[in-house]
Amino acid sequence: MIIATAGHVDHGKTSLVNALTGVNTDRLKEEKQRGLTIDLGFAYSDAESGERLGFVDVPGHTKFISNMLAGVSAVDCALLVIAADDGVMPQTLEHLEILNLLGIDHGLIALTKVDRCDKEQISRTLEQITQAVSRTFLKEAEVYPVSSITNEGMETLQIALELIADDIEHRRQNGQFRLAIDRRFSIKGSGVVVTGSVFSGSISVGDELLLMPQAIPVRIRSLHTQSQEAESASAGDRCAVNISGQGLELELIHRGNWLTTNPAVATSRVDIALAISHSETKPFAHWTPVHIHSAANHVTGRVALLETTDTTRIAPGAKGLAQLVFDPPINLCFGDRIIIRDQAASRTIGGGKVINTTSPKRGRARPERIEQLHRLNPGNTKESLTALIQGELYGVELKALREKFNLTGPELTSYLDTTEFDIVSNQLVIPKERLEAAKDGLIQQLEDWHKDNPGKSGLPRNKIRQMAKPWHQGLFDRIIDGLITSEELLQDGNLVQRPGYGVQLSNKEMQTWQTVLPFLQQALLKPPVLHELAGAISAEPKQLEKILNQVVKTGLLVRPVKNRFFLPEAIPELISAMTKAANDKQQFTVQEYRDQTGIGRNLSIEILEYFDRQGVTRRIGDVRQIIRQEIS
Repeated sequence: MIIATAGHVDHGKTSLVNALTGVNTDRLKEEKQRGLTIDLGFAYSDAESGERLGFVDVPGHTKFISNMLAGVSAVDCALLVIAADDGVMPQTLEHLEILNLLGIDHGLIALTKVDRCDKEQISRTLEQITQAVSRTFLKEAEVYPVSSITNEGMETLQIALELIADDIEHRRQNGQFRLAIDRRFSIKGSGVVVTGSVFSGSISVGDELLLMPQAIPVRIRSLHTQSQEAESASAGDRCAVNISGQGLELELIHRGNWLTTNPAVATSRVDIALAISHSETKPFAHWTPVHIHSAANHVTGRVALLETTDTTRIAPGAKGLAQLVFDPPINLCFGDRIIIRDQAASRTIGGGKVINTTSPKRGRARPERIEQLHRLNPGNTKESLTALIQGELYGVELKALREKFNLTGPELTSYLDTTEFDIVSNQLVIPKERLEAAKDGLIQQLEDWHKDNPGKSGLPRNKIRQMAKPWHQGLFDRIIDGLITSEELLQDGNLVQRPGYGVQLSNKEMQTWQTVLPFLQQALLKPPVLHELAGAISAEPKQLEKILNQVVKTGLLVRPVKNRFFLPEAIPELISAMTKAANDKQQFTVQEYRDQTGIGRNLSIEILEYFDRQGVTRRIGDVRQIIRQEIS
């Protein structure tokens, strides 16, 4: 169990941890000289049950609140420290507010320095404490009078902490591994070491991870959890990780980085369910500049209120939806806790949980978007997954869901194990009713196209794909293939059409086409010229040309050059030959193309001029530049 101290400066947090563990957590020279905690300190003790208690000692001075926030984001239990002689002070209240906004569930209160006070003073301070914690998670917490000088009450406090450790529901080891880095250093002979709190998942020595947001692959050389050598670490542990990787330098690592298996890129806009502190004296306004803290990250940014007009605000103690806009981008996941402080970094304004990590720059307050955000519950992953998927017209990529919700593949599959959804090509999830609606919509689009183009047989798949631009490729293939299988669409050559539409060949035209087909199949990339083809089947060239032009309308033939007809499957082959002939700059000459295809110089020039007209290539002097690799 990880326990964080909290409380006003000089209320005895470090001395208390020292009395409980025998460790002085002030490790910096300046801390020892000034008798003032500046950065996070760590100490451990063993309970009789075998549970190892880890203490994170945080600075109490308001100047170092950023360090305090980096230490309390992933703890199991809070130990609020209040000096009996001073009573409740400003940083007591701010630390208490931060703990409450972070959603920490377990905690105790240590009343320190009781050896300096009489019963009357202690009684007054206890009254202050009762009032201060009345609207917080510590409202029913026990207060333990202690003295670090005489050791009064220390044994009782130790027992109380051990009882919480026995009773606390340990975090499930689910999710992808995430460790929030709060320190980094180098050890001679070992290399780079990072320390931090494990937010989710588990790892073992030898595992491969990513240092984020830099996306540097690293390998775990060794591990320490709660200051002891270990083979593995999991959610709730304080962890030191010795890592190695190509190009890894100590200077690349900073407080706020993550060690993780989640490859999600950093974001600079998130949506949160924002709660404004009861202690604020005026409503919170739209576009207020703030300091933003999450895990060990600290950035500046602004808050855009999503449910207000120019004249409305979020009142003290109230909640509302908001978008945080910040720079530089940081790594966040659904459910991550946020604390915001004012522009001067002098007080805590509020906090909340991330409900969406892919918040848009434009249209952030659209009514339909706000409605969807209201359905995202940071306390219920399955409910939020369902709401998010149902809000997307054309499905959501499984990869995006794993990254956003920080889930492993099997965990996501388990959440989606329901008849409501259809998983497409193991890439996309879509509600079944949306899948049916997408099918019906595509059929209607093709019906409309046929009505607008009565002389044409159908469309190639790539043209139909353009009709369905927002669709994932896997969804498009699934729907088209399914409609062809069910014969709701017909495929004729490279063309797709609705039954009952399209150019129909007469018996004579069909007979001629079937006679010509073997000659074109035998010479796919260099079919006979028209008069040679007419001679081969004993036909009059002009009459054959008229019939073959009719076949072109059905999509069974294409005519890229004046004097030759090609089968549709020849065109991708001719385009593929360009990529094989091209250099690293995707450029090639006519001669290089001729040599690659073997179709001769004159036909190569004609084919390339056709591709120029279609926007596949662009002529630049004596070379062609490949623009794209398909006919638009």
